[in-house]
Amino acid sequence: MSLFTNLFSLNMQGKSSGKKETIVLVGAAKFEQEAVVDDRYQGILESMCGPRKPRSLNRFETARLVLEERNPQAKNIVHIEIRGKQVGYLQPEDAVLYRRLLIARDMPNATGECQAVIRGGWVSSDGRTGPYEVWLDLPSVNQ
Repeated sequence: MSLFTNLFSLNMQGKSSGKKETIVLVGAAKFEQEAVVDDRYQGILESMCGPRKPRSLNRFETARLVLEERNPQAKNIVHIEIRGKQVGYLQPEDAVLYRRLLIARDMPNATGECQAVIRGGWVSSDGRTGPYEVWLDLPSVNQ
């Protein structure tokens, strides 16, 4: 068997593709779950939303909630990604509740997808700027 044949005839059955399950989460369209968006994410959000304007914006996006699995000191962290870029994370208490929601849906390791709104990003006439915020539309743990 040639090297080419060996490379392309490997038995891939039984091997995990590494692809995680995704669960679509639908809330009550109230966007009440605020993400932690510290200074390191402001530039990313500004690049997504464009230049700051005198009025605050409301930009709707799809957010992915990704479980942190690599940090044993912070095992409950849930990162929030928009357009493939990390833009924040859930508060520790909210991350625990979110993981409970996944367990209740029999998908404890899934990546969640939900609607999000980016708010803020204003600039005043004297040059002050308002931060960007990310709010999520997540169902309650009881839903």
